[in-house]
Amino acid sequence: MYLRDGITTEAPVAITHKRLQRIGNSTGVILPAEVLRESGLSAGDEVLVHAEHGRVTVVPFDPDFDAALAAAERFIANHPNALKKLAE
Repeated sequence: MYLRDGITTEAPVAITHKRLQRIGNSTGVILPAEVLRESGLSAGDEVLVHAEHGRVTVVPFDPDFDAALAAAERFIANHPNALKKLAE
C-alpha cells in the first residue's frame, strides 16, 4: 500500500499539488513530466475534460469511444423503455 499527499493507493501513482495559472484569457495547469508519464499523455495529445461534483478529470480523447457514446445517447433518447425491458 502506498501513501502520497494523503491519498492511499494499491500502486504507485503520480500525484502533485499545482496552482492554476492564467494563460491568456483562460486558466490552466501545467502537468509535470511524472504525471504525463503515468497517464500516457504527452504535449499535443487531445484530452477529454470532465467536471462534476467539484472534481475535474482529464483523460485521453478516444474518437471511437466518443462516437459510441453519442450513438448510445441517441438510442436511449429514441427508446427510453428499452433499458428497463432489458433489465427484467
